[in-house]
Amino acid sequence: MRLATPSGFATEVFLLETPDAALLPEGPWTLLGDEHLRDAWRDAGMPEPDHALWVSVAEEEKKLRTLVPWLEHWARVPLHREATVVALGGGVLTDLTGLAASLYLRGVAWQAWPTTLLAMADAGLGGKTGADLAAGKNLVGAFHPPRRLVACTDFLGSLPSRHLENGRWELVKTALIQGEMAWASEMLQDGPVKQAWVERALAFKAGVVHRDPRESGERRLLNLGHTLGHALEAASGYQLLHGEAVGLGLLASCLLVEDLDLKPFPVEFLDLLARRLAPLAPLLAPWPACLPLLHRDKKARAAAHSTDGFPATEIHCILPRAGEPAIQRILAPEAWAVPHARLTQLLAQEAARA
Repeated sequence: MRLATPSGFATEVFLLETPDAALLPEGPWTLLGDEHLRDAWRDAGMPEPDHALWVSVAEEEKKLRTLVPWLEHWARVPLHREATVVALGGGVLTDLTGLAASLYLRGVAWQAWPTTLLAMADAGLGGKTGADLAAGKNLVGAFHPPRRLVACTDFLGSLPSRHLENGRWELVKTALIQGEMAWASEMLQDGPVKQAWVERALAFKAGVVHRDPRESGERRLLNLGHTLGHALEAASGYQLLHGEAVGLGLLASCLLVEDLDLKPFPVEFLDLLARRLAPLAPLLAPWPACLPLLHRDKKARAAAHSTDGFPATEIHCILPRAGEPAIQRILAPEAWAVPHARLTQLLAQEAARA
């Protein structure tokens, strides 16, 4: 099924059950795929170019150095400017492949075939490619949208339950951006992820990206949960998966609005979030480990004064509102201290009850 996207949108979006070779590039192409998916790709009867690369990329290897062997391989093939790179894998591989495609010959076309729920809801659509630096998450990258995104739900069947849960948080984020409390609550209940949720999230993101492709305004809303989330992810030594960290960031964001005298979230909803996140309590980094990372967040900017010995910093933050669309605010990194403390307390309470 081809999803409806705005006229002139850079990426064609397809949501299918099984892979369809007819959606692969018509001209010359190569494949960069997760080695764990090689058998599934072949079993589905999908073609495999002789110069395909099958790789394994862990979160901690989301670095520029990982791209160099890929780029050298493409140059040896050689791939020419009219070629298309097909990325088959999760969020890390998708981000890195898009970045490599933006660099090779100053930009070749690519397709995203995301195989995890997180990649389908996040990394595959929007054209934001990236790699990490020692200082923080996604501090280097380029806007380079794929020509086509093909999300095949059959690939989700082999995912561990933790990875399905990991992707669910990006869907919940989409609901909270819109203030859709009923939809968010539905997705927080036990049960399988529904294809209709993925379709709805992709359609929403496509609209936002089309209106603001370079993240100068509305698209910043898609960072909901990511500010503290990225810091928690990095401070955990990447023991937290990205979606898990976003989930923690979502709950912290819901707690932060109360400190800013905005409309509070119902206690029942906060408890629902906390119960689902409680298993992550042992991986929650202490506040002193998070603060330096917040000061180096890619959304940070110079402020007029300094605090706690750190360079003066302000961060563009997204704040959810119960039953209303999320809003944007400029806050100091220290504004997250109290929500972090309350988050820690809530998760500890829920973990003790379990």
